[in-house]
Formats: sequence, structure tokens, C-alpha cells
Amino acid sequence: MIRVDLGPRLVRTAHKMGPDIIAKAEQTLALVAQHFGDPHRHAGLGLRKLGRRSYEARLWLQWRIVFIREPDRLTAYDIMDHSEVRTWLKGRTGD
Repeated sequence: MIRVDLGPRLVRTAHKMGPDIIAKAEQTLALVAQHFGDPHRHAGLGLRKLGRRSYEARLWLQWRIVFIREPDRLTAYDIMDHSEVRTWLKGRTGD
């Protein structure tokens, strides 16, 4: 099991989106923490590597949780749609 920290952006975004997103995000974060690093078990999460240190997991069809990999944990950075993820990745250098 890997430790998953919640970033302040993710918390703010989830609260703006409402209780349904919060519940789904909590469920997804628990599953990611439990299954990260075991590709056969996290296949249903839609977890995929975006860059050298970044990942995403599907919440719903249009929404993703973006993670930043640290040596000993994942930080759940924010909830974004596809275009926001693409824009965010372009702005990250060295990833």
C-alpha cells in the first residue's frame, strides 16, 4: 500500500464540485492507495502514467484525479478534465 496525500487544490476543487464528486474521489483514492504498483489490480481504475512523475486515475468519463509521485508517496494534486490535464502537462518541465 502506498501513502496518498491530498493536495489543497484537490480539496478545493472537490468541494466546489459537490458531494457526489467527493464520495467518488474518496473511493478512488482508497483504491489507488491499495493497488498502486500492481497493474493487474488497478486496471479498472483507469490509472495511467502521464509523465515521469505524474499519473491520473479516472473518476468519471470526463474527470480525472492527477497525482504527483514522490519517493515515498503519491500526492493527489487536483481533479481535472482532459483538456486541463493536457494543459497542465505542457506546463510541467522535467516530467
